[in-house]
Amino acid sequence: MKKYYLGAVALLTAITLNSFTIRTSHKGITKNFVYTAYPNDSQINNPAFYQMTGNDGQDPWTCSGTLHRCAVIAQDDGTGSPDLTQPYTVRTRN
Repeated sequence: MKKYYLGAVALLTAITLNSFTIRTSHKGITKNFVYTAYPNDSQINNPAFYQMTGNDGQDPWTCSGTLHRCAVIAQDDGTGSPDLTQPYTVRTRN
């Protein structure tokens, strides 16, 4: 009887823990976001200073130069801002 009781408790615990686990989804869709504070680099880590462009990030997005950030190609965080916690591609210009 004790064996069945411990097995039932283990099964119930596994189901409970699995039911309340937060699931994260990776959107995977990249978009282009223009950095609106260019050439001021002090806000490059603030998603509020980026504006989504019309294309989906699959088209080449170029900025000439290497001094200041002008855009990123990143995943949308669901609010129209880039998710800067996920890997993203930086575009720079002079």
